[in-house]
Amino acid sequence: MTNRVMGMGHGKAAATFMFALGLGFSSAALAGESETEKQALQKCEIDICRMIADKSRDGTDLTCQLSKTWQKEDIEKGAQEKKLTWGFGRARCNIAVDVKRADIVDAVTKPEYTLKIEKQPVDCEIERNEEKYPIKLTLAPVLQFKDGKATEAQLGVDNIEGTTLIKGVVWTAATLEQNFGLFQSDIVKEVNKFIERQCPKRLASGG
Repeated sequence: MTNRVMGMGHGKAAATFMFALGLGFSSAALAGESETEKQALQKCEIDICRMIADKSRDGTDLTCQLSKTWQKEDIEKGAQEKKLTWGFGRARCNIAVDVKRADIVDAVTKPEYTLKIEKQPVDCEIERNEEKYPIKLTLAPVLQFKDGKATEAQLGVDNIEGTTLIKGVVWTAATLEQNFGLFQSDIVKEVNKFIERQCPKRLASGG
């Protein structure tokens, strides 16, 4: 990606960074993250890992109610890696994850598969100085798999509702992601890391 394109999203596209993190289904601890949040993430991880390990299309679908808090410092660190800036403070998001079991299994067992996840509602609160800005949106990720590994990814941000300030930030970030795949490599890397490394460890430890 050229510096010119990166400049288009300077101070804006970092908003998408939060959602990209969530798609890795990682329960890695962040500063300020509550025990309740970590436990819910870990349970969701275990459910996914068991589906991947069992490779059975029959059974309960994946349903998780997740919350995650990102401290300002954590977001800024990730944004700096993309040569971006973050003009806000802490962010907390709730997302209802609902994915069919058969789709997850097909993604990791078929030679080639396009995992199209239906719209998932996301409800966030982003801080700036003493103010808190609520925002709602949907994610409809599309992930391409080949031989059980993710190769491409799109976030599918849509239906954004919120104040003009935050709505504009997210729309800009979503446009950059759609047109230039700003966070595609991060999502692909995290998904494959989860499948290949985190799942075996999680299952070996008994969850």
